Amino acid sequence: MASAVPRILRRRLSILWILEWGITGAILTYLPLYFTQHGLTLDETGPVLAIGAIGLWAAPIVVGQICDRWVAAQRYLAVAHFCGGVVLLTIPAATEVYRETGAGYGLILTLFGTFAAVYLPTIPLASALTFRHLSDPKTQFGGIRVWGTVGWVLAGIGLSLWLEQREVAAWLRQMFPSTASGIYAVARRFWFLPEPNSSHCFAMAAILSFALSSFCAFLPHTPPLHTSREAGSPVGWLGSLWRQKGLTRLLVVGSLLALVIPLYSLVVPKLLEQKVARDWVPAVMTVGQLSEFPALLLLPWCLRSLGLKATFAIGIVAWIVRYALFAVMAPFPWILFGIALHGVCHVYLIIVVQLYVDGACPRDLRATAQNLFAFVTGGIAMPLGLMLTQPLVRWSTDPATGDIDFGPLFAAPTAFLACVILAFWKWFPLEEGDAADASHPASSGGGSV
Repeated sequence: MASAVPRILRRRLSILWILEWGITGAILTYLPLYFTQHGLTLDETGPVLAIGAIGLWAAPIVVGQICDRWVAAQRYLAVAHFCGGVVLLTIPAATEVYRETGAGYGLILTLFGTFAAVYLPTIPLASALTFRHLSDPKTQFGGIRVWGTVGWVLAGIGLSLWLEQREVAAWLRQMFPSTASGIYAVARRFWFLPEPNSSHCFAMAAILSFALSSFCAFLPHTPPLHTSREAGSPVGWLGSLWRQKGLTRLLVVGSLLALVIPLYSLVVPKLLEQKVARDWVPAVMTVGQLSEFPALLLLPWCLRSLGLKATFAIGIVAWIVRYALFAVMAPFPWILFGIALHGVCHVYLIIVVQLYVDGACPRDLRATAQNLFAFVTGGIAMPLGLMLTQPLVRWSTDPATGDIDFGPLFAAPTAFLACVILAFWKWFPLEEGDAADASHPASSGGGSV
């Protein structure tokens, strides 16, 4: 039986995940609304999000091999998050120039691509660091990774509360008159704070990024496992990973799924804008992250009882259901239910893959393998999906009014996902041995599945 995670280690890894995903929670759900507010159309916003692929193109070789061979993972994280925080502070200035002059779109792309290049590889690297210090990731990772969800939720709700602070204060004074004096006292004490504006999402993310860069000094030392030249060339490790059937199958299916996943981040905020005030969209979107709590708690049971294949299929079905709800323009409570399915959509796909990769790969190649999967799905398939989303959005938009018809916009990916799950179930059957490996990701394996 695996030993319990030491309390101090659990706290440090949990804080790592709070800050890691807090950065994303502060900006991701608000980006489409922020950019359209500053004069960018959805056609222009898509490439800005797609340029994030730069961060994952280099990750398998640059980050994975560096941290597998030469540089301690926590040191790389510290440098990357400091650089990311600096870049985040420059993006609002470039966007403001574009809003006022219509020039500088290329600069926005460059800055966002630079941020992605330093930030996105840190996510799979944080997973590899966490797995490295857990004796049984299958049962222990969920309890630590769930703090990433906490960070995302707190950042999203915090952003909405900051942007709508006047409305929140007025509501508190109306509902709880006794709080009026306290509210005025807080306002007087923090008089020096600037008036809230939409660009503060980047400031919040930058603060979290600098905080994580500093906190990396307290993370457990995670030195490279390969330090000798005899470890093999990149061609060798790439070939050894490719020869493992289970990894290849998940990579193919994951890439197909990644083609339609970007539509969620790009379009759903615009859908919600029809239901709630713009500044409350980040808070409403956190409903999806809240659902990760039960999904993470149920994941070990699903892997043991259902196996990897059925668990992965549940994640695909969840995407089909949520897009179908958006396509039929269901009432707002059902739209919220579709957003709340995010826990199943994310945990039962992304984290299942991470656990499987950790169990199927040799210890010295796990960081590289995590980044390889992130590269193929997030660095190739997702940007391609964003590019395909643009003509789909144009096709679904009324040229006279500019209104989006969300029905056909979400019906197309719903049909595509239905085909993917049929193909996955029939042509990509993962053997029982594969599911067993995924259920014991801490095993010292290597070799083929």
